[in-house]
Parts: sequence; structure tokens; C-alpha cells
Amino acid sequence: MAAKPETTFSAALHKRLPNQIYRMKNNNPYTGGVPDCWYSGLGGDLWVEYKYLPTVPVTAVIQPLKLLSALQAKWLNDRHKEGRNVAVIIGCPKGGVILTRGAWLNEIPAKNFIALLRSKEELADWLQEQVL
Repeated sequence: MAAKPETTFSAALHKRLPNQIYRMKNNNPYTGGVPDCWYSGLGGDLWVEYKYLPTVPVTAVIQPLKLLSALQAKWLNDRHKEGRNVAVIIGCPKGGVILTRGAWLNEIPAKNFIALLRSKEELADWLQEQVL
């Protein structure tokens, strides 16, 4: 069975992370909404939900809430309100966009998505900065 695009994308980021960052892929059939991956290091924890767009949007407005399930949005919002370090990373062939502090609640015009786009190396660096 072929890997989902989000899995392939996150695996590409994981290859760029140092070994001292603990990461756990989450897949719990009994508790919906838990983000795809939990990262842990001496500097703290980070929970990330990955989504993937097959192309870089050129004119479309990206609606992160439509990419998330209702349970995922609730989990992220509830943990964010508790002060947890949570993010949504929307990947695409050219890299990805990091959404923190509830930014997944807002629409993203294509020009803003392109302006926020980071390379896979930059995304991996950001993940590292969050937990080390």
C-alpha cells in the first residue's frame, strides 16, 4: 500500500532532524483528532498535524479548517487554549506553510501562502527550534 502524501512529506522532514529529537507518529483508532506527530526534546514538546496539497496554490484561497476534520480542529484549538505548542503544517511540492497560534482558523489567500512558503530544510529547522 502506498504511503499517504502527508506521511511521505513528514518523512522527508524527519530525515533532516537530529536523532536527539524524539518523534512519535500518532494513529489512535479510539481517540480521534490527535495530531499526526508528537515531537519532544530538552526544549519542550510540539504536536503537528500535517496536511498536503498536491500543487502550490496559485489563485485559490486555502481554507485550513476544510483540510482538518472537526475532531482535529477541536483537539488543536483545545490544546492551544491550554498553552500547548501545536501547529498545522500544510505541505506542497515546494515545501510547506506553518500555522501556529490558531492560524489554522483563518483562510489563506494564494499569494499569502506563497509568501509564507518555507523549504523542507527550513521546516525541519523550525521543528528543531521548537523542541531543542
